[in-house]
Amino acid sequence: MELYLYFGIVFLGLQAIYQLSKDVSMALIMVGNILIIYYSFTHYNFELLILTISMMIAQLSRIWRGV
Repeated sequence: MELYLYFGIVFLGLQAIYQLSKDVSMALIMVGNILIIYYSFTHYNFELLILTISMMIAQLSRIWRGV
């Protein structure tokens, strides 16, 4: 169940309905993805771990470049 909360945190950082500052968006994305990575390690879900790391790189680079 907590996995949904972690994905919700990432969603808040990526959503464009309410514009957040770049720093807040990046913080939400980092915190949410780190929690998902922690969940992946503790539940031995390495497919989710690989997917989360690759998506985190894509998400952060998109926010950083302002696209």
